[in-house]
Amino acid sequence: MKKRILYFTALALLLAVISCTAVTAFDGNDYGGGDWGGGNDWGGNDYDYDYDYSGGSSSGGGGGGSITAAVAVVAVIIVIIILKNAKGKGQGQGTTPTVRSGQGSQGANVFLPNRNDEIQTIIRKKDPNFSADDFVTFSKQVFIDIETAWCNRDMTPVRPVMHQNLFNTTQRQVEDKIKQGIVYHYENIAINTAYLTSFVRDKDFEYLTVYLNARMIDYQVDEKTGNIIRGDKTTRWDMRYKMKYVRSIGVTTNDKVSGAKEYTCPNCGAPLEITSSGVCSYCGSTVSTGDYSWVLTDFTTVRNDTVDDGIRVPPEDMQ
Repeated sequence: MKKRILYFTALALLLAVISCTAVTAFDGNDYGGGDWGGGNDWGGNDYDYDYDYSGGSSSGGGGGGSITAAVAVVAVIIVIIILKNAKGKGQGQGTTPTVRSGQGSQGANVFLPNRNDEIQTIIRKKDPNFSADDFVTFSKQVFIDIETAWCNRDMTPVRPVMHQNLFNTTQRQVEDKIKQGIVYHYENIAINTAYLTSFVRDKDFEYLTVYLNARMIDYQVDEKTGNIIRGDKTTRWDMRYKMKYVRSIGVTTNDKVSGAKEYTCPNCGAPLEITSSGVCSYCGSTVSTGDYSWVLTDFTTVRNDTVDDGIRVPPEDMQ
């Protein structure tokens, strides 16, 4: 509210001076689309004024025109200083950091609907213990754990919930970053929205996709120097993701382990400590293939070519 008052006051001052001097002080104001909605998320204001002083001098003899023009120039400079100081003070006094769209902004027009209830109804016909709310909660935790593991450059903690192929791909990426000396930092992660958006069932597998929207501070650091080489510590990026899970046909929700706070073996229920090949060290079961429970098989940002898979199951499963 104080910032609004300050801006309107500055604008009124400028307009008053302009009207008194009758000089064309500037032309084509560009406020960069400042957005006051929802916690003053500015999204990158750019006070880019295009000044046009042509025809600003008086046609009569004497310096009256140049004096009034000079007054107008001074007034404009004062207003710019006020606006910039207000912006600087706002960012330095605990206000919400700049929020910008990240990679997901490429698919800003892609809509993935919330199908929580519909998908839950279909799955429960064969899996009575399945809960859409529980699965979304589980998926949020997987998201946080994967982002944390990526920053720590150690995917071992999330090995139990990643399909073998996804784990191998991600592990190679981590090793590449280590060789390059790049350390990622994801901070102040906040998940705004998450829900089930698509479900596909074929003769061998079921695929369940979660849509997730999150904001985070994202920057990269040179391991040797400690210098930031990409991003910054104040901008919060708004990101949208698709998290696709898979499990084998016939597998059902194990109510004894589904509510566990830590990852457990879906086969024996023991605290899950698995090998790099996805084998439980207690019962010897390979748990990273979807044979016992859902595992994450695809993790991507929403882009222009992102497709809504919808709900596709055999006709008899819809009855």
